[in-house]
Amino acid sequence: MILRTPTVFHVISSFRVTGKRSNSSLKATKPFLAKTTVTNQLSQGRQPSRNICNIKIMDNLISLIPNLKLSHVHVKDWQNVGDKINKLIAGTHDKLQVIADFDFTLTKFHVDGVRKLSCHGVVENYSKLPDHYKLKSKEMFNKYYPVEIDQHLSVEEKIPLMIEWYDGAHELLEHSNLYKHDFALMVKENPIEFRDGTLQFMKDLNAANIPILVFSAGVGDVIDEALLANNLTQDNVKVISNYMTYNTEGKLVAFTDKLIHMYNKNETSIPHSSTYFQDLSHRHNVILLGDSLGDLQMSKGVEPPSTVLTIGFLNDKIEERLEKYKGEFDIVLVDDQSMDIPDAILKSVLANES
Repeated sequence: MILRTPTVFHVISSFRVTGKRSNSSLKATKPFLAKTTVTNQLSQGRQPSRNICNIKIMDNLISLIPNLKLSHVHVKDWQNVGDKINKLIAGTHDKLQVIADFDFTLTKFHVDGVRKLSCHGVVENYSKLPDHYKLKSKEMFNKYYPVEIDQHLSVEEKIPLMIEWYDGAHELLEHSNLYKHDFALMVKENPIEFRDGTLQFMKDLNAANIPILVFSAGVGDVIDEALLANNLTQDNVKVISNYMTYNTEGKLVAFTDKLIHMYNKNETSIPHSSTYFQDLSHRHNVILLGDSLGDLQMSKGVEPPSTVLTIGFLNDKIEERLEKYKGEFDIVLVDDQSMDIPDAILKSVLANES
């Protein structure tokens, strides 16, 4: 059933979630009585106040996706989020695509306070790498990571330092006597831990033929091995990242020319020969998942007109960065190591078609 009226009240008030968490089923129901206050104001010739409208939209969204009421979920503009989810539902799965960062977005940032490894971290902890590599790598992290998350520096100020960091890390790897087969071994040694529900989320996308672009400034060879280890190398999954080149003996000799860092993750980093976004021009609705402000650029290149619902995972320096994230992402998830919210939104789209 596709509802034709393009208001969030009509679309969202036609469904109710039953059950628990993000695997809830959705059932058709009568419109919410919560609209009464707004209706009364309209009948009296008055426009409903913005605060009242936002409260009703918030209530309706929470009825559709109960996890949105959890304390770690932050939404600055309920009207905007309601409009976007409305359009995602009305567009059905045929118009939808997902674009996601990898490190600490599809994967966990920590488990019980113990920080998990990024792609580069998996490489750095590989047992066959010499101690001097690990020491130098740690020195670079301690120098550049504070710059990456510093809210007082502009993107323009950060970019040269981020390029310096990535170039240094890649050069270090290129002189570490690694072979192609080493990357499967290092992922086996240090398995990447996906967020709770990520594997099912990606399987649901595959079952519905919804493409997902994994757009990462990490190490593509590590991402491929992690996806392979979890049976996620499906036809609907496309990875764009920093890949390595090997000689005829399979020895790492260099990285590909185009460096992807956290602030150029957009259409300019997609190989010129790729027609990825053009091939998906009919899929103008996007769920974008990221953990840094740079990830907001990942949908640049999607053929307009587009509706992009942005969901940000705020993992670190929470008090310092929360207001900034709320101003940039549609939905901000604070210290959430699950894929519950994106999965619930996906299910709301799929349920509308049953």
